[in-house]
Amino acid sequence: MYSPIPSNIPQKLTPSPALADALNHLGITPVYHMREVAPNAHQDLWIRAISDNLPPSSPPRPWTREQWDLLLPPYAAVSDFPPALFATALAAAYPDCPIILSTRPFEAWAASMRDTLIHGHLNRDPGRVSPMAGLAAAYHAACWGDDFEGNGRGYFERHHEEVRALAGEGRRVLEYRPGDGWGPLCEFLGVDVPDVPFPRSDDWVEYKKMVERERAEKARQGAEVTAGSN
Repeated sequence: MYSPIPSNIPQKLTPSPALADALNHLGITPVYHMREVAPNAHQDLWIRAISDNLPPSSPPRPWTREQWDLLLPPYAAVSDFPPALFATALAAAYPDCPIILSTRPFEAWAASMRDTLIHGHLNRDPGRVSPMAGLAAAYHAACWGDDFEGNGRGYFERHHEEVRALAGEGRRVLEYRPGDGWGPLCEFLGVDVPDVPFPRSDDWVEYKKMVERERAEKARQGAEVTAGSN
């Protein structure tokens, strides 16, 4: 089975599913994406994966191929969060898989993160029970010690360095940037370029609009308070 492992550090933690949708369109399907977690009740398995593979203070206990196989088959590829947290571990478990590193400048990634996962985590309703809450708490702690502003850049840079190091070990790695379109992706995967536009999907578009409305309202209230104090 042909199984690329797209390693989309929180560009897809943000997460835009465009690359996952592109792989599906190319016949590399199904693709494991964050959209698969809750419907398959995989939250606890991913929390366990974080605890074992990404412990904050103790030595990691890397999962074997058999353990990853509890989560990933029958998927032909993985993309975005949460698999992107485990790029090197998955590369070791599936040594024949090519790897796609989806990348963009840190500032662009950080801005998108602040509008999506970071905002959702910092503004979560403690009274609302969510099946994803435990998983969110686990990855925010494991990735940047629950301090995105202080540690997010370090995490971003480490992730890129680790994936690029795999290319130096002889692994097939494609660095893919938003806007590259079908050409580099299809050449890397050895498939024909389709005669359709590249997907531009974004699962978070409505949430981002809500965040913008929220910020505008806070700015308006701040302006009213300032005006009233003059």
